Amino acid sequence: MPDPLPPAELAGLRAFELRVGCYAGSRYPERPEWVELDGRRIEVASVESEWREEERLGFLVTLRDGRRLLLYYVPNEDLWSGVVLV
Repeated sequence: MPDPLPPAELAGLRAFELRVGCYAGSRYPERPEWVELDGRRIEVASVESEWREEERLGFLVTLRDGRRLLLYYVPNEDLWSGVVLV
């Protein structure tokens, strides 16, 4: 029997579309700067980690209000999605 998916990856599969503002230096997206949740813009306090997958980029961030988000960006679709981690 294969190992179950890690909780963060499982959460990413149930991600919702959202608006993200990013710093774009030599590439886009270089670093998420804010996320719009519940109709309000919340600053990203820190980017804990980032990674590249075959068809998307991933970011684990902490917002100014203390919430942690798993963010995904799909360049071919110019689409951001994410999920609030508990």
